[in-house]
Amino acid sequence: MSEDIFFKLLSRQLAGEASEKELHQLKKIIDNDPELKKVYLSFNTPDEEVREEDLSKAEQAFALHSLKMHLHVSESSPDASTRAINPRLLWLSSVSFLFVCLLLLWLFSPFTSNSPLKSQVVTKKGSKTMVKLPDGSSVWINADSRLQYADNFKGKLREVWLDGEAFFDVKKDPAHPFVIHTDKINIRVLGTSFNVKSYPTDQLIETSLIKGRIEVSFNDRPSETIILRPNEKLTVRKDQSEPIHSGLNAENTPKIKLDNLLRPNEHSPLVETAWMENKIAFSNCLMSDIALMLERRFDISVEFKSQDVMKYRYTGIFDDESIDDILKIMKISKPFNYKLNGKKLTITN
Repeated sequence: MSEDIFFKLLSRQLAGEASEKELHQLKKIIDNDPELKKVYLSFNTPDEEVREEDLSKAEQAFALHSLKMHLHVSESSPDASTRAINPRLLWLSSVSFLFVCLLLLWLFSPFTSNSPLKSQVVTKKGSKTMVKLPDGSSVWINADSRLQYADNFKGKLREVWLDGEAFFDVKKDPAHPFVIHTDKINIRVLGTSFNVKSYPTDQLIETSLIKGRIEVSFNDRPSETIILRPNEKLTVRKDQSEPIHSGLNAENTPKIKLDNLLRPNEHSPLVETAWMENKIAFSNCLMSDIALMLERRFDISVEFKSQDVMKYRYTGIFDDESIDDILKIMKISKPFNYKLNGKKLTITN
């Protein structure tokens, strides 16, 4: 579908990864589709030049696309219905569901009534979404994540709180720095594009800078900061008793690691932002960490019956493959057995 291709191309264009051929294809799509052109302009036009009516339609298009991505995952299960669904009903259901979720999350928020937080966006396993912040910044939110933010940015700082993974395209405003808070680090920016991965269940926090410049500080050492430049990734280990890479002594392994962004090959997308194109990508990654990706992507639970298999490392990139196809390909390089029963995946030696 041209709409699916459009959103993939748009994410690559905003991340600065689109080739000349992809940019030409993107231009051809928006020239032939006025509605998608409004979506494109809402991300590539200064806020004051975008009409409220066009922005509303753009946001509706993103809501429908996000719901379609969620339904695509659901339809891959044996219990999925094969009935045709009216697109208008899909959009209305999406908006109604999102409204109820936001209302309940706001009412039962753990923050006090004095907190500036007013809105939360939560994604379930197997789904992704996008949100426009009050300042016009755009955030793509990966599966099993939560983003909290104020309904306006009237203070000196534009602050958001993240549990999970998200890609940020921040509007430039030097007078009001943008700050992302996670459970261990804070990221301060003026205007840039970057990815943050900070799931509560993961031992590592990753901050990957695509363009611009960001400053990272630490909750336990606020006076220490690290400046990231384009194509750099900062990895922070939450638990000092655990090494960043298995097989190394934690005492001799740094808690903080700075690397370049990863590409499995010259023509593949960045590993750190491949999820925005609905891909699963990893480079020299532990099987235990890959299992977490599969849980979030396919809304399943994974159980290991072998500690050895958990330590296997793999490199790969997958597009529309099913979980069964992914596992069959992975086991070619390092054999293991598995059994998928409904939403329970058991992996053995």
